[in-house]
Amino acid sequence: MAKILLMDDDELFASVLSEVLASSGHAVRTATTASQAMDMITNGRFDLLITDIIVRREDQTIPDGGISLISRLRGALSWNLQPWMKEMPIIAISGAIRNQGLSDLLRITKDLGADMALPKPCDTGELLDAINLLTRRRK
Repeated sequence: MAKILLMDDDELFASVLSEVLASSGHAVRTATTASQAMDMITNGRFDLLITDIIVRREDQTIPDGGISLISRLRGALSWNLQPWMKEMPIIAISGAIRNQGLSDLLRITKDLGADMALPKPCDTGELLDAINLLTRRRK
C-alpha cells in the first residue's frame, strides 16, 4: 500500500481514480492545484505523486498545474525541501496531448523530472503497475 497524492483539477476524474486506487489498497489524498498539493506535501509525507499537467479554472488554463509542481519538486527551487520530497516518485498524466501543439507535454514532464508520463484517461492496469514499480523501487 502506498500513500498517494493525486493532483487533478477534474474533480470527477480525481474521485473515480481515487476510488480505483483505494480499492487496490492505496491511501489517496487529492488536490486541485499545484499550490494546494505543495501545501499537502509540506504537511504530510507521501510515497508517490500523480499529477495532471494542465489545470483550468473557468475554462482558462492557469499556471498552477503539473509542470509547476514538478518544477518545484525537481528544479532549482527544491533546495529547501526535505530529501524525501525531492526523491518522491512522480507520475505525470494529461489528456491535453490530444490537442494540437500539446503532444510533447508528457515528454517535457519527463525532462523536468517526472518518473513516468501517461496519457489521460490512463489504463488502470498500466497505472497500477507504474505505482507498484515506482514505490517498490524506493523501498
